[in-house]
Amino acid sequence: MKALCIWILFIFPYVWGNTEKTVFLGPPPVDLDSAYPTLRHSRLASLNPEEFTIRTHLRSKFPSNGLMQGEPSWLLLHRLTQGQRYEVRVCWAATEPTMFGLEVHELDTVFRSPELASELSSFASTLHANMDNTVAMSSRASELGMEESILLLRITAAADFYAQNQTLMINVPSTFVDIILDPFILNILPQSLLFTVTYIIMVTIVSCLVGGWISSWICHIAAESTKHKYQ
Repeated sequence: MKALCIWILFIFPYVWGNTEKTVFLGPPPVDLDSAYPTLRHSRLASLNPEEFTIRTHLRSKFPSNGLMQGEPSWLLLHRLTQGQRYEVRVCWAATEPTMFGLEVHELDTVFRSPELASELSSFASTLHANMDNTVAMSSRASELGMEESILLLRITAAADFYAQNQTLMINVPSTFVDIILDPFILNILPQSLLFTVTYIIMVTIVSCLVGGWISSWICHIAAESTKHKYQ
């Protein structure tokens, strides 16, 4: 019981009311300097296997003709391993009703699409204009190598509530979120679940051993009682 309480306290900071996620494979490395030189100056927040979580605010809007999925935000996923499976999760409190969408794109896909490239450029410009704004994605700008396995993460946030307060309906508050990059172990198990699975296996093994010992003890007592009864 004590171990269970410690485990609950350990994971409590990562427990949120809602979660949206996407699973993908690491792409082949690309030469950033020759193919995408402007990416280094974009100030996009980044996630990698060493710095795997960001706690921040994401702007949210009600769906409209121009933004059917809500307000878009962009991040970099870099230092990935080609062919390895990853999961990205967005976690937020249930008290902030928001619908999130997650899309992972290779660089070539984004820069060949006028719509996505324009959206990315507009978002990067917003980051530059709001460098001191607390609603900006993160002050941790990406530090990219010469050649990396890298992807662009597009997150859309659509407000999912109705209020009689017209000011709240017009000026939708941003949503406080955790964005987490979670690599898979052997492309089977998310790394974040390793402790949980290990704990369950240990509890199962101990339960079987203790259960076998209790069963043998009860059978021994029953045999002794029967033996004394017929003596």
